[in-house]
Amino acid sequence: MSEISEDQLQELTNAIADKCEAMELEPEQILDGIARSLIAAVTTFGTQSLRVDIDHHGSCVVNLVTQS
Repeated sequence: MSEISEDQLQELTNAIADKCEAMELEPEQILDGIARSLIAAVTTFGTQSLRVDIDHHGSCVVNLVTQS
């Protein structure tokens, strides 16, 4: 998987921030919405997990729970 460019990342981040501001969301609501969006994206693109590591900053992991 290729990385998103810095320009693309900034444009996406700005769009998300603008939408959150327009919706008057609180920080906890924003984080909850982003987390749920990541889970939905992983499901939509047909994978069971996603891990993104950003050097010197942190990582984000999404693991789907198998439904029985």
